Amino acid sequence: MSEQELQPQGMMRRYAFWILLSVELLLSFSFFGYFHIEPISVTIAYIPVLLAGALIGPLESVAVGALFGLASMWKASANYVMPADQLFSPFYSGEPLGSFMLSVGSRMLFGLVLGLLYMGARRLKYPGIWVAVVSYLGRTIHSLLVYSAMALFFPHMGYNPLSALKGLVNPVDIAVDLATALLVLALWAAVHTQTWRRFRRRLELARMLRSGERRYGLLLALVIVATLVSAVAVTLYFVHRIDYVLEGKGIELSDAGYSDVLHLQMQFLLGIISLMMLVVLFLAMNREYTAYTAYEGKLDSLTGVMTRRAFFNACTAALRQTERQGDTLGYFIMVDLDYFKEINDTCGHPEGDRALKEVSTRLRDIFGMNCLIGRMGGDEFAVLVISAGETRAELEVDLRHFLERVHKTTCGERRLTCSIGALQVTEARPPEELYLEADRLLYAAKERGRDQYVIGRPEPAEEPAEEPAAV
Repeated sequence: MSEQELQPQGMMRRYAFWILLSVELLLSFSFFGYFHIEPISVTIAYIPVLLAGALIGPLESVAVGALFGLASMWKASANYVMPADQLFSPFYSGEPLGSFMLSVGSRMLFGLVLGLLYMGARRLKYPGIWVAVVSYLGRTIHSLLVYSAMALFFPHMGYNPLSALKGLVNPVDIAVDLATALLVLALWAAVHTQTWRRFRRRLELARMLRSGERRYGLLLALVIVATLVSAVAVTLYFVHRIDYVLEGKGIELSDAGYSDVLHLQMQFLLGIISLMMLVVLFLAMNREYTAYTAYEGKLDSLTGVMTRRAFFNACTAALRQTERQGDTLGYFIMVDLDYFKEINDTCGHPEGDRALKEVSTRLRDIFGMNCLIGRMGGDEFAVLVISAGETRAELEVDLRHFLERVHKTTCGERRLTCSIGALQVTEARPPEELYLEADRLLYAAKERGRDQYVIGRPEPAEEPAEEPAAV
């Protein structure tokens, strides 16, 4: 199970998606996304769509594109906007379906096209260069799709796809395109650094270590709902007070004027909601990272894996959480370094320490972020692999790769070997019980000559019945 295989299901993908949605909302309802300084007018609200396609995938870029389109449609649905902008509103254009396709459909198609282009770019020989090229063309592709939709649904306005090509020679547009390409490329390169991978691994592990996630999630949802209801109440209150103050000064708002004030106040509310979402996401990520730093204090000083007590506590929390989600729980694995006493006696304790570090490193390399690893004492390690999709055949491949990598480490003329007992976990049981059953499988591997693994099923209540597989 490589890190790349885990990434699409990782929590960081969800965090990135919600962050980009929040940024899109903020750009759509603030001067950050639309700013006008005579004679220059620049729009960059499409950039989160590019980032979603480059950093996550096509589905996410389509979703961010849909939000971009919905925000555009909302802003166009006001009395004070220009007639050309009202084409984006189903309420004012006279062609509701055409306006919806222009506002939302073209932006969703934009997200899909960009997502697929980025997917293809990542598979080419020099992906960074092609990611930058796609990013540079992002504004032009967006304009091309919007102008094509306008030509299709509102031909009387005189727009056509060629209108999108004017920006290719406009110095301001060229500067914006270059800046956009550099931004997307910088973030794309950042998520491929070792520093980011370590950070992501820590957050993934912190999520596995936490218990009571359902209660926390429910509380957070209630707080968010209460905050949104309060924000709407404040918005309506201020619109009413604005109307009241204007009446006191002899200015009476018409129904259209009152609607426009409410429309603007709702835009202000959506901008505040986007900021609130970003703060909540930051606090949630900070909570994950704080959980990891607390976990770091429970690590074995030599190997960097969990101590026995910390491992059992983490297993209890992880098994309960996974069982609530209805997933197959995975495997509990015991690993013992063969002839460890002889290594210490013949090669010295520093070499014995090096051998223990090598085993722990190889366990992390093979089983990645989807596992908990603990040192039970001496030369004995335990691993809880939590993976709903891990089949027995896939586990055997992982175990063989682990043994092969361990064999590459030598102590004098001796190469390192390990004996392994792996128990399938089908329900949340006390980790101490899983430890005892997996330990029996471990000793079965030792009795068969060491340097091999034995995989077994959970023991029935009365008569032990294992289905071993050895190598």
